[in-house]
This record gives sequence, C-alpha cells and structure tokens, in this order.
Amino acid sequence: MIEWATDRLWYYDMPLNVSGIPVGARMTVIRLNNKKLLIHSPIQLTTKLQLALSRLGQIHAIVTPNINHHLFLSEWWLAYPDAYFFAPPGLQQKRSDLIFDDALSATTPALWRNQLLQTLIRGSDKMEEVVFCDPQSHTLIVGDTLAWMKDCTNPLSIGLALLNGCYQQPAMPLYWRLSFHDKTRLRQSLQEILTWPFDRIILAHGRVIPENGKQYFADAFAWALKPTTATH
Repeated sequence: MIEWATDRLWYYDMPLNVSGIPVGARMTVIRLNNKKLLIHSPIQLTTKLQLALSRLGQIHAIVTPNINHHLFLSEWWLAYPDAYFFAPPGLQQKRSDLIFDDALSATTPALWRNQLLQTLIRGSDKMEEVVFCDPQSHTLIVGDTLAWMKDCTNPLSIGLALLNGCYQQPAMPLYWRLSFHDKTRLRQSLQEILTWPFDRIILAHGRVIPENGKQYFADAFAWALKPTTATH
C-alpha cells in the first residue's frame, strides 16, 4: 500500500493479464472526512490487502469507474456486505448477478459530496467512465481515461502500449479513443475536468503522474479539445 497523500490517499498495485498480456491494475483508497474509506477500482481481494485496509479504516463505499473494471467485485460484495456499491453506466446490466446501491453519474452522491468532484467522460459509443478529483490532495483519479505503460518490460505489453499510443506518454488507449463519435460531448467533459484543482494523477494502469498532471492531461487530449471546424 503506497501512501500518496498523508492520511488521505493510498494506492495498491497488482499484476493483471488481459488476453494473456500483462497490463497491471491499480486500486485507489480515499479516507473521507468521516474517517471511512472509499475504494476506487477494486482489485483482487487477498488476505494481505484486507489486513492493510483494516488498518486504514472502515470500508464505506466501493466505486467502479467503468464497465471493464468489475472482475473482482463479487469478492468485495461478499466480504463487505455493509459497504455501499456504486455502478458506472452500463454495469448494472452487465453484472445483473450483483446488487448495487446506486448508479454513478455526473452528480456527486451524498456520501462524498463536498469532498470529491466527479463527472462522466461522455461521447463514446462504447462506454462512459466516471472520473474523480480529490481537491484536498490535488489528485485526479481515472480508470481507463489515461494509461501510461512506459515501465512495461514484457514485449507483449510494450507492443500493446505502442499500438494504443500510451507507451511514450499518457494517453487514452486507441481502442477506446476511436469510439468517441460525439466529440462535442467529450470536449465538454474534458473542459470540466480541466477546471478542477489537480496537479497529480493516479491511473489504473501504468505509471502514476506526481506533478504537472493538468498539463499532461491537456496534452493527452489535445486531439479532442480543439473544436471541430465546420466545412461548407
């Protein structure tokens, strides 16, 4: 468990293969003002992880940023029946075997209102992701919105990162980027995020960004932030 901001924010990494290719996964833990914990993008729940979390506080809310980050939800659902589970757009239909307490949207739930900021990355035909910001630690927290696989050593991982444009610099993976057919809605989401007070970024996959986060974010989405020019 890496402490990112003193008594406020931690993250925990685990190995993860997708279609046989190592991509890794990262979970973020936020201690809310009531000393209870919010879990972002839950990873495999091991005994070691449970012990580490128990030392930080009581697990209060578990959020999944998008429909791809659901692989280990069943374990958490069984282990923490008193926690509140929040589903991103589309996951309640995909995981009908689980009961969620509420759906995530661009509106902040009461459990962390006035503590965290959140919005939706809109405009894709494939999926929407919920993005969070913790103003207290100046941290943006994303799932697949950005990936930065610069530290990969496996040739397959490097090849996948190069193919998706997220090896040399943080970027939205190409497979998802190509699904954004409503650039106006995407640009509105990005512009809202850029008004937030963050300088650091925790990503679910790859290298974290400890400084100049807003510039990295703006550079990664330069292709989407430019208004499209109408042609006649």
